[in-house]
Amino acid sequence: MANRAGSRDDEAVLTDTAEQRSATWVRVAVLVAVLDTIAVAVALCVAVANDLQLDIVGTGSWINLVAGPVFPLLAALVLRRGEQDRPPHQDRLAWLFLGFGVLCAATIVLHIYADYALRNGSPLAVPSAWVSSWLWIGVPAGLLLILLLFPTGELPGPRWRVVAVLVGVAYVALWVSVALAPGPMTDFAGDHANPLGWESAADALRVVGSVGMVALACAAIGTVAAVVWRFRRGDAAVRAQLRWLVVTVGAIALTIALPVPNGLAGAAVVLNAVATLLLPVALGVALTRRDGLLLPRVLVYGLLSVVLLIAFLIVVGVAEALFGARAEGVAGVVAAGVVAVAFAPLRTRLQHAVDRLVYGDRGDPYEALSDLGRRLTSSPDQLLNEAVLSVAHALRAPYAAVILTGDTVPAAAMGTPTGDEIIVPLSVRGTDVGSLHVGPRGPRERYGERDLALVSDLSRHIAVAAHAAALTRDLLHSRESLVIAREEERRRIRRDLHDGLGPALAGIAFGIDAARNNLTRDPAAADAALAGLKAEVQTSVADVRRLVYDLRPPALDQLGLVPAIEEYGARLVERGALLVTVSAPALPALPAAVEVAAYRIAVEALTNAARHSRARTSSVSFEIDDSTLRLQVDDDGDGVPDRAYRGNGLGMSAMAERAAELGGTCSVGHRPGGGTAVTAELPLRSAP
Repeated sequence: MANRAGSRDDEAVLTDTAEQRSATWVRVAVLVAVLDTIAVAVALCVAVANDLQLDIVGTGSWINLVAGPVFPLLAALVLRRGEQDRPPHQDRLAWLFLGFGVLCAATIVLHIYADYALRNGSPLAVPSAWVSSWLWIGVPAGLLLILLLFPTGELPGPRWRVVAVLVGVAYVALWVSVALAPGPMTDFAGDHANPLGWESAADALRVVGSVGMVALACAAIGTVAAVVWRFRRGDAAVRAQLRWLVVTVGAIALTIALPVPNGLAGAAVVLNAVATLLLPVALGVALTRRDGLLLPRVLVYGLLSVVLLIAFLIVVGVAEALFGARAEGVAGVVAAGVVAVAFAPLRTRLQHAVDRLVYGDRGDPYEALSDLGRRLTSSPDQLLNEAVLSVAHALRAPYAAVILTGDTVPAAAMGTPTGDEIIVPLSVRGTDVGSLHVGPRGPRERYGERDLALVSDLSRHIAVAAHAAALTRDLLHSRESLVIAREEERRRIRRDLHDGLGPALAGIAFGIDAARNNLTRDPAAADAALAGLKAEVQTSVADVRRLVYDLRPPALDQLGLVPAIEEYGARLVERGALLVTVSAPALPALPAAVEVAAYRIAVEALTNAARHSRARTSSVSFEIDDSTLRLQVDDDGDGVPDRAYRGNGLGMSAMAERAAELGGTCSVGHRPGGGTAVTAELPLRSAP
C-alpha cells in the first residue's frame, strides 16, 4: 500500500511539473507574439517614415505581416494543454508555429532594416541585406511543413515522407541558388553586389534554382493532396476540424497557381490577401474544435481589425481618386467616421458568426431550439437521429446519443463515445424514458453553465421524441407478440382438429358403415356398435366444447363477466377448496377482449389461491372509470414465493401477458396482513 501511495504521489508531482512547464511555455509564446507585433509595427513605421521600398500589396508580404504576430499565439493554444493531455507529437507542431512566426517577423523586419541601412550607410547594411535576400525561403517551406503535419504533429502516413523530403530539397536548392548568386541583390534599391556571389558557377546556380522551384511546386501540390487525403480519410471530428482549412488552402493555391489576366491582377491580390488572413483563423478554429480552447475573441477582433482597415483604405482611396490630393484630410475624417459607425454592429455580427463557427448554437438557445424543431418536424420517421444531430450541431460536440429505458445500446448516436460524457435523464410526466449522452469537446474541457442550460432546454423536447420512439418500439414488439400468439393459437386449433376431432369423426363414419352392414344380419351387434358410436360422438362434442371454451368461455356469453366469476367461485366452494366473494359495481358493456382478459386473470388468481397458497377465503373486486377497469383479487393464504415475482410458475407470466396484450398491467404482491394481492388494470376501448 505504501508503494502504491508513493507511486501516486510521484505521478501527481510529475503532472504538476508538466503543467507548470506547459504554462511557462505558453507565457513564452505569448511574449514572443507581443514582441513580434511590436517589431513589425516599428519596422512598418520606419518604412513609411523613410519612404522605403515595401511591396505591401503583393503576395509576398501578407503572410509575413499576418504570421509574425499570430502564429506564436497558435503555439500558445497548443501548449496550453498539459503534456499529459495533448497528443505525443503535437509539441513539434507548437514549436513549428513558434519558429514560423519568428521567421516571418524577422523576414519583414530585417528587409526593412537592410533597405534603410543601405540607404543611410548604417552598420551591418550589406550582411543584413545578404541574409534578407534568402531568409524568405524559409517562409514557404515552413508553411508547407505546418500544413503537412497539422493537426497531429505527424505525417498522414509513411508514403507522405517524400513530400517532406521535397520541402527540404527545395529549401536547400533555393538557398544555394540565392545566397551564392553573383551580381547585385535585386531586392534593394541601388547597386549592391552579393558579398558571397560565385561568378564561375552562375549557370549551375541557375539550374539549381530551377530544380528548387520545381521541387517547391511539387511539394506544394503534395501538401495540398495530403491535407485533402487526411480530410477524406478522417472521421466526423477530423472533418469538422479540417473543413475550413481545406477551403483556405485551396483558395491560396488557386490564387498563386492560376494565371491571372492583366485586368484582374488586383482582384487576385485581394483574394490572396483574404485567403492568407483566413489561414491562421482556419488553423485556430481547427484547434478549437478538437481541443475546446478559447479563441472567439481573438477571431472577432482580428477579423474586425482587418475589415475596418480595408474599409478605411477603400474610403480614403476612393475619395482621393475622385477629388485629388486636396481631399486627403477630409477623406481621413470621413473614413474614421465610417469605421466608428460600423464598429458596434459589425462586432456584434462577427461575434455571432464566430460563436456559431466555434461553439455552435449554444450562445443562441432560441436558434438551437428552432433547429431542433425543424429537424423533428421535417423527419418524423427519424426523430431520435435528428434530435441527436441537433444536439451535436448546437454544442459542437463530437459525440451525442440517446439511450432508451431498458436498452443498453443507443437508439440513436452520432460520433464515437469517449467515456467522459455528461448524462441528462429524459422524462415525460415523471416517467423515465431514457437518457441523453453528450461527449466533451476536449479531454480537459467541461461544459459551462450556458452549455448545461441549453442541454436542459433541449432535453425536454428530446424526451418527447424518446417517448415516441419507445412507444413505437413497444408497439412493434406488441404487434410481433400478437402475430406470434395468433399463429400459435391457430397451430394449436389445427393440431386439435387434425389429431383429435378429425380421426374421431372418421372412426364414427367407419362404425356407422359397420352397423349398417350388421343391421339385417345381426341386429344385436348393430345396436352395440351404435351405442359405442354414441359414446364417441359425445367425446367429440366434449372436445368441440373444449375448443370453444379455449377461444372464449361460454359463461361470459351466457351469464356475463361478474356472474361467470361468481359461478366459478361457487364451484370452488362446493369442492371445499375456497370461500370466494365477488363485489362489483354495475358494469357497462365491456369490449370482448377486456372481458376475456379479466375473466382469465381472476380465474387464474383464484386457482392459484386454492391450489398453492392454502388460503381459506378470497375476494374479487372491480372498479371502473372512463378509461380503465381495475380488478383486485386478494386471499389470506401463505403468499407468493419470491420466484413467482420473476415470472416463474403459478401462471404469473400468463396473467401479465394477458394484461400487456391490451396495453394494461398486472402485478402480484404481498397483501398487508398476509396473503397475496393480484392487481390488474385493463384500459377500456369502445365496445362494439
